[in-house]
Amino acid sequence: MKSVLFFIESLGGGGAEAVFSNMIEKLDKNKFDVTVVSETDGEIHTEKIKKNAKYHSFTQKKNNELFNKIIIKSSLTFSEDFVRKNYIKGDYDIEVAFCEGYATKIIGNSKSKAKKIAWVHTDVLNNPWSEMIFGSAQKEKECYEKFDAVVCVSQSMKDSFVKKYGMEDKVFVLYNVIDFDKIINLSNENTELSFYKKPILIMCGRLTFIKGYERIIKICSRLKEENFDFSLLILGSGEEEKKLRDLINKLNLSDRIFLMGFQENPYKYIKNSDIFICSSYAEGYSSAVAEAVILGVPVITVDCSGMKEIFGENECGIICENSDEDLYFSIKKALENPEILNEFTSQEKLRSKAFNIEERINKIEKFLENI
Repeated sequence: MKSVLFFIESLGGGGAEAVFSNMIEKLDKNKFDVTVVSETDGEIHTEKIKKNAKYHSFTQKKNNELFNKIIIKSSLTFSEDFVRKNYIKGDYDIEVAFCEGYATKIIGNSKSKAKKIAWVHTDVLNNPWSEMIFGSAQKEKECYEKFDAVVCVSQSMKDSFVKKYGMEDKVFVLYNVIDFDKIINLSNENTELSFYKKPILIMCGRLTFIKGYERIIKICSRLKEENFDFSLLILGSGEEEKKLRDLINKLNLSDRIFLMGFQENPYKYIKNSDIFICSSYAEGYSSAVAEAVILGVPVITVDCSGMKEIFGENECGIICENSDEDLYFSIKKALENPEILNEFTSQEKLRSKAFNIEERINKIEKFLENI
């Protein structure tokens, strides 16, 4: 049995955190002795992780809030090796940094003798946010060079990583673990959306700049001015919430766009919507888009990492250029020609068979066994 450490900063409500929780639940515990370390206790996926792995965090929910803030702040000032030894602790056969940025910096620059894996969830060319954690792209590259393997969650992400940093011989693709049966079951929960104008458009994800919510709000303003009927539901929370709410009010769209906050069960909303929208400037592999395909909800998405791989050979919706204008025309096309949505749905039923959780878990387990 191999001992495996997974270090992930947050177990909050993001897509990477959700697929991580699925993966930890499904890993064969007869093959792997799994330990998970995060920074903060008591987040959305914490209890599920505790049921499926050994777990500890930098801070404790029961502690004084100021004390926890001091712990987190001090962890950012100490050396990576000090944090690894004193905040994470323990000896393992394999150590996984399950997100780019801080986790990668800590695991990569520690002096641990374990096999090291960096798990990357973003397009490092089109969304190089993690460079700021290292101070420069060169320092980030030097850190990745210390890993035995780098995992990207889509082929297009791998292509970007190799183009930027090289190291092709140790970069692998392992797709996100998506729990097909769970999604279907939760989607059957009752929800009432009849009071929203049809068709219902829906989006899911953290309210951050990279997700492109501001531009979709402006697109909706144009569509309303052209007298199209629709509602847009946005599921998620994040730092841009107030800014987006203010923009919605400024453009008089409070009767069309609804910020629904974080939803523990987004699937019942997605299933009962007509079109799923992705407006992201960059993605790694959008679990939300894959989930929409599984639920047979037509997708309109801008072209970013992973989208063509999610659709495969099937026409599950529209993949348009990653521009405001092309996204606007694609949504307008669907509103003017709603009959095309039926064809997208039938194609999604064929494509959904590709999201096999057992197959994806088996590939991850073999990868961990052979590293």
